[in-house]
Amino acid sequence: MTPPRSLARNFLALALSRAVQIASGFFVLLAAARGLPLDAYGTYASVTALAGAVAAMTYFGIQQIMIREMAAMPGQGPAIIGQALVLRLGMIALSGVALAGVAVFAGYGPGVRLGLGLAFCLEACRSLTMLGCAVFQAHERMGYEPPLSIVSGLASVALVGAALWLRLGYPGVLAGLALAALLHMLLAWGVVWRFLTRPSLRFDGKGLWRMLGAASVVGLGVFFHQNLFRANTLALSFLADPAAVADFQAPHEFILKLEILPQALMLAVFPALARLAPIDPLGARRLFRLIFRHTLHIMALPSILLAVYAEPACTLLFGQKFAGAAMVLRLLALALAPLALDMLVNNVLVAIGRQRYALYYAAAALALNVAGNAYAVPRYGAVGSAVVALCSYAWLLVFSTRFAARHEFRPHALGPLLRVLCAGGACLGACLLLRHAPLVGAACGALVYAGVLVGLKAFGPHDLAELRSVAKPRPHGAGASGERP
Repeated sequence: MTPPRSLARNFLALALSRAVQIASGFFVLLAAARGLPLDAYGTYASVTALAGAVAAMTYFGIQQIMIREMAAMPGQGPAIIGQALVLRLGMIALSGVALAGVAVFAGYGPGVRLGLGLAFCLEACRSLTMLGCAVFQAHERMGYEPPLSIVSGLASVALVGAALWLRLGYPGVLAGLALAALLHMLLAWGVVWRFLTRPSLRFDGKGLWRMLGAASVVGLGVFFHQNLFRANTLALSFLADPAAVADFQAPHEFILKLEILPQALMLAVFPALARLAPIDPLGARRLFRLIFRHTLHIMALPSILLAVYAEPACTLLFGQKFAGAAMVLRLLALALAPLALDMLVNNVLVAIGRQRYALYYAAAALALNVAGNAYAVPRYGAVGSAVVALCSYAWLLVFSTRFAARHEFRPHALGPLLRVLCAGGACLGACLLLRHAPLVGAACGALVYAGVLVGLKAFGPHDLAELRSVAKPRPHGAGASGERP
């Protein structure tokens, strides 16, 4: 195993990587929303949601278990990575067969089948890429990610732009994204093979079965989590028209892309949590509380700004034809902080080996989401689906924090929440005063929000000192026997 980098350097590397992904992802989102007719964009959203819902089974918690086992047993890295790769490929094959069965059973036409095939290829490449990047996480060497993201991001921008310029429709957009994802996958595994750990593909039935058993609980939770993000789009696909799908999916995808940056922080934190949880539980809890409160401080601001300026934001981002999606964006903006915080708490549950809790509350959230959409979509369309989505995401955070608290991982969120309410109220007042000048109002609101937080001592040098004390790199295997628990 190569020496780990500090948490700060890993986060900065991941933040740069995610910033590139945000930029390229926003280009694809906005170009597709503006370049495709409204109904075609709705079909594109439906196809990608269905393929992604089936392909979600490929993740199956394999990444988290691989990282956790490599942190505990660094000497067995090649075997662990090889087992993870074999399991991921097997799950991709199974999900491909399942999607083909769905396409045949539903009686889709040739055009939709082509779109589903391209969307599945895109998801399969993404799944393998994420497994390769998880090896970077296991080594705590996330510095490899930014250049790969830059190359694949530029490729996706160029290929999608070419597809829209050539008027190839949504299949062309999907083909361009799939090619860029394939390039990213090849580059990621090339780095793993050359610079980190070469996977051992020697067949080990007991090892595969052991990893599958450990990953299955995480995997079902991941499956329910990921499909919770697609359930609303699928419900609108079946119960409404493509225009309603487009009105929901464009703001929803925009919100999810804003979560990429906090996701980078959670990815950087997870190896440290996995390393600290068994040998320094107090340090792991301090790290958890520190990240929780600052994530809450930061993610509340874009929620306020997007909620206030939803109408001009929709028109500016997606074009005039999406003016009716403003209420959807306003509602979904309120989910930014709950989604980011749930990612952190879910990582904690995996790090302490209590991932089965995520399975329970995510399954319940998905079931309630389906039932809520069955009632709301026929009556209220995309807006009703947005209310259901917001309630589902709040459910995730409420129950994940409840389960984490059972094992002493309490966020101590009252103080940060009061500070956010004070700063948010001041920000909201500034934004409403300048409601008719959105750019000026958003800038002034952000400054007021930051100023109030600084005045309330939400940030300080003691935070940086605490972060260094609990998350500085330590030799792999320190405090562990090297044996399987």
